[in-house]
Amino acid sequence: MRLNVSGRVPGLRFTASAAVLAFAHLATPALAQTSSSTAQDGAAPAQEPTEIVVTGSRIARPEFDTVQPTQVVGAAQIESRGYTNVGQALREIPAFGPPGNSSVGAQSSFGPSQTFVDFFGLGTQRTLVLVNGRRFVSSNTASIFGPVNPGTQVDLNNIPTTLVQRIETVAIGGAPIYGSDAIAGTVNIILKKDYQGLEVGGQYGVSERGDAPEARLNFLAGKNFAEGRGNIVVSGEYNHTTGIVANDRAVTASGNFFGTPPTSAGSPFARLLYPQQRYSAFTSGGVPFVDDNYLVRESGIQNAAGQYLQFGPNGTLVPLDLGTVLRQGYISSGGNGFDLPAQSNLLTSSERYIASAQLNYAFTDHVRFFGEGWYTHTKGVNLIDQPNYNTALFDAAGTPDGNLIVSLNNPYLNAADRATIASQLPAGQNEFYVGRALNDLTTGRAEARIETYRFVGGLAGDFGVGDRNFTWEASVNYGRSQTRGRNYELDNQNFFNAIDAVADASGNITCRPGVTNSTADTISKTCAPLNILGSGQASQAARDYIFAIARPVSTNEQLVFNANVTGAVAKLFGNDVSISAGYEHRREKTSFDPGSFYYGEDNGDGTRTQYGRSIPIDPISGRFHTNEAFGELVIPFVTAQNGMSWLKTVEFDGAARYVDNSLSGGDWAWTAGGRLGFISDLTFRGNYTRSIRSPAITEAFNPTSRAFDNGRDPCDANYSTSGPNPSVRQANCRAAGIDPTSFVSNYSNFTIPVTVSGNPGLRNEVANSWTVGAIVQPRFAKSLTVAVDWINIKLKDAIVSLGGDDILNACYDSSAYPNSFCGLVTRDANGQITGIQEGYYNASSYETTGLTVTAAYRLPLSRLGMSSNGVAGLSVNYFYRDKLQQRVGIGDINHLAGEIGYPHHSGTANLTYESDRFNGLIQAQYIGKGAYDVDEAANARNIMGVSDWWVFNATLGVRVNQQFGMKLIVDNVFDVKPPYPAPAGSANATSTYFSGILGRYARIAASVKF
Repeated sequence: MRLNVSGRVPGLRFTASAAVLAFAHLATPALAQTSSSTAQDGAAPAQEPTEIVVTGSRIARPEFDTVQPTQVVGAAQIESRGYTNVGQALREIPAFGPPGNSSVGAQSSFGPSQTFVDFFGLGTQRTLVLVNGRRFVSSNTASIFGPVNPGTQVDLNNIPTTLVQRIETVAIGGAPIYGSDAIAGTVNIILKKDYQGLEVGGQYGVSERGDAPEARLNFLAGKNFAEGRGNIVVSGEYNHTTGIVANDRAVTASGNFFGTPPTSAGSPFARLLYPQQRYSAFTSGGVPFVDDNYLVRESGIQNAAGQYLQFGPNGTLVPLDLGTVLRQGYISSGGNGFDLPAQSNLLTSSERYIASAQLNYAFTDHVRFFGEGWYTHTKGVNLIDQPNYNTALFDAAGTPDGNLIVSLNNPYLNAADRATIASQLPAGQNEFYVGRALNDLTTGRAEARIETYRFVGGLAGDFGVGDRNFTWEASVNYGRSQTRGRNYELDNQNFFNAIDAVADASGNITCRPGVTNSTADTISKTCAPLNILGSGQASQAARDYIFAIARPVSTNEQLVFNANVTGAVAKLFGNDVSISAGYEHRREKTSFDPGSFYYGEDNGDGTRTQYGRSIPIDPISGRFHTNEAFGELVIPFVTAQNGMSWLKTVEFDGAARYVDNSLSGGDWAWTAGGRLGFISDLTFRGNYTRSIRSPAITEAFNPTSRAFDNGRDPCDANYSTSGPNPSVRQANCRAAGIDPTSFVSNYSNFTIPVTVSGNPGLRNEVANSWTVGAIVQPRFAKSLTVAVDWINIKLKDAIVSLGGDDILNACYDSSAYPNSFCGLVTRDANGQITGIQEGYYNASSYETTGLTVTAAYRLPLSRLGMSSNGVAGLSVNYFYRDKLQQRVGIGDINHLAGEIGYPHHSGTANLTYESDRFNGLIQAQYIGKGAYDVDEAANARNIMGVSDWWVFNATLGVRVNQQFGMKLIVDNVFDVKPPYPAPAGSANATSTYFSGILGRYARIAASVKF
C-alpha cells in the first residue's frame, strides 16, 4: 500500500458532518470532515465515514469521533474573519479565558506583543500548544518578570495564519498522548500540505477613527515533483500593526475608577465610581512640599490667593486644582493632578516576518521523508506605561523613589517662585521637596525582538505483519527562540548628579563640580544639568547622561525525539482492536541574561546595588530532560459492522504515559473513557483523565534574590481579627509569643527584606478531570450536529509563587501550627519580622466546571428547490462556566466564575452563505454579565459589575473568477461601546471588551491564485 506525500493513506478523508465547519466558519464539534468545502458539495452524495488521526489520539478512527470534547477552527473561518494571529481565532471559542498576554493592553517589557492563550482560565502554562501534533519551542521569558507565568508556552505570533489548515482544541485529554502541560487542554495547529500552485494575498485594516492601521502580505507556493512522490510547500507572511494608547479613545481617556469616598460623603459604599482619576502627591511638572510629605493639604506650597501650586510645563509655579479629594488625600476625581489612567497601552505596535518550508518525499511505497523549516522575526513595542516616580508615598526623600530634594538656589528656579517657596519654609531651611512623575523621561516604552528557528525531520511509513498493517513514524524536532529587549532605563546616580544643577562663575548652568559618574554603561558619560522643574525641559545631553539602554536576553531551546507505531493487533466481534505505542525524549534548555544594567553593580561582598529603579535582576540558567513511554488502546466492541437494533456503539478508549523528568522524577498520566450509542442519532461519550505539569525551569532554578516587601501581618492588631478563622489566627500568634490585640508590625507599615527563589524540590502538578457528554446527529436533519459536554477539572499541588502574605496566612491560619510555612518566616525577640523566604511552592489548587455546547448546520439551498448552488450555514458555540476557583494553601477560596473575563455565560454564533461567486458571514458574539469581584461584600462598591454585551461582525466576499477574490471584513459593525463602566475596575476588561474600545474596524483583503 503506497503512502502519498502527506503521509495519509490514499482514500482517507475527512467525512461529511464536519464540513459544516468550512461553511459555518466557526469552531464546531469535531465529528467528521470532508476533504472539500466548495458549494458544489451540497449536491454530492454522502461519503462513507473514513478515518483520520485526530488531536487527542494517535489512532485513526471513523467519523472523527473522540471521547473528549473537541472543537475545530477551519481555514475558511480564519480567512473569512481576516485573522492575523491564531490567538484571535481561539478567542472566539468561549471556553478560552482572557489571554495571558497578547497585543492588547498592558505589556511586559520582556516580551511585548507575545500571544499566549489560556484554556478554561487555568493559566497559560497549562495549555499545551502543538503544531502538526508536535511540540513547538517556547518564547516565554525565563524570568519572574516575564510576560506570563513560568512555563513552556508557545507564542502564537510564530504561526502564519495563511498556512493554517485547521486548529483543533481538545479539553483535558491530551496529557497521556502528548505529555506535560495539557492540564486544561491541547491546541493542535495543523498546517496545509500537498499544496500545488501559487497564492498571493494582501490585507489592510483601519479603525473608523483612522488609527490602529494593520497590514498583511502573504504568499503560499507549492509544487509536486518526482512524478508526484515529492511535494514542497513554502510560505511567507508579513504583518505590521500600529498601536494606540488610552488617550486615543474617549472611554479610556475618561479615567473612570473606583475610589474611596471622603468621610464627608457619608456613602454606605466602600468605593464609588468616579471620573478623571488624578494624583496630587506627584505631577508631571512636580509638586513642591515644605517637608517630606505626600499630602498637599498638609505640606503643599500656596500662592497669595491660597491656591496650592505645582510646577507647570515651563517650570514656573501654577495652581494645582485638587478636584474632589478622596479619603486617601492624594487621589482625586477631576482637577489637574497627574493623569494616571492616560499612562496605559491599548494596542501594541508590532511587526512580524514569518517564513516556512515543508517537504515530503516518498522514497518507496512504504517509506516517506518529511521535514519542516521555520523562521520568525517579531518586533513588539509597548507604547506607554507607568513612569518612574519620586514621591514620599514610596520612600524617604533623597532615596531613588522618594521625594526629590531641591535647593532654593537651583538655577532653574525663577526669582518669583523662589520667593514664594522660601516664604513658607521653616526658618533656616534652604531646600524644599518635590513629588514628581517622570513621565516626560521614562515613558514606559519597551521594545523586544524575537527570533525563532525550528526544524523538523523524520521518516514515516508502514509495514505488514501477517495480514495486519502498521504505520510508524520517527522524528526529530529542534527549536530555538531568543528574545532581545531594548529598554531605556533611568540611571539613579547620574540622575541625581544631573538634577543637582548649579551656576558657574559665568552664569552658565552646569552639574555640580566633582560628580562621580555611575559605573553603568549610560549613553553619555558627560554630566549635563537636568531641569527637573516642569515637564519636557530636559536637554538631549541630559537625557543621554541619565539613560542607559538595558538589553535583556532570553533564550529557549528544545529538542524532541519521538518514535511511535500504530495498528490493529486483533479482532473482537469483527472489529479491529487498535493500539499505539511509542517513546519520546525531550530536552528543554533556558537561559535569561538580564544584561549589565538590570544585573546591577557588584559590591564585591556578595551583594549588588541597583542602577535603576528596579531591584537587581538575576540571570537564570537551567535545563531538564524527560524520557517518556506511552501507549494507547481502542477497543470497539460494537460498531456499524456488528451493531444491533438496540445497540449501535460501544467503544473503550484508554491511554497512558509514563514521564521520567530529570527535575521532578517519574509520574503517570492516563485516561480512560469510551462511547455508547443505542441509536444512530445519539452517542454518549465520557472520559476520566489524570494529567500532570512538570515544574518550569524558572520555577525550579530562579536564583535566590533579595527584595523588599510589605503587607498584612496576621498578628498585627489591624489584621488579627481577619482570615477564615480569626480565633485560630489569634491563638497561633499567641503561641508565637505575640499579643495580637496590641502588636504593631513593621511589615504592615514599612518594607522588610525578603528573598525570592526557585525551588528544585517542586513536585509535578496533578489534575484529576472528567468529561461526560453526548453527540446528536439526527437522521431527519441532514448535516446537523450538536455536541454537549460537561467538564470538570480539579488541580492540586499547583505551583504558585508565594508572596509574604500568602506564607504568613498559611502559617498562622492553620490548625496545624507550626507548619512548614512557619519555617519560612523569621522574627526577632520583639516579634518583628526580619525575613521571609518567598518563592515557588506546590501550594495552590484550582477547580473548574462547565458545560460546552457546539452546534452546526449546513443547508444546500438546492434542498429547498432553489436553483442556486449556494449553501447556508449556522454554527453556535456556547459555554456555561459553572465554577472557576483557586485556593492558596488553606487560605480563602478565590471565586472567579462570574467575574469580568470569566462570565457564567458566553457564546459565538455565525450565519454564513457560500456560492461560486459570493460568500458572506454575520457573526454575533455574546459575553454575559460580569462582576468585579464575586467574593466582595455587597457594599464594597456602588456598581458591582457590568451587564451582558453583544457585538456583531460581518464579512462580504466576492470571487471575480477562479483566480481572484476580494473580501470586506467589518468588526463591531454597530460600533457598540463596552458595557458601562468597563474597562474601569478590572484588569481583564480591556482584553475582554477590546473590540468595543477600538470601535468599528474595517479590513479589505484580496488574493490571487495562479
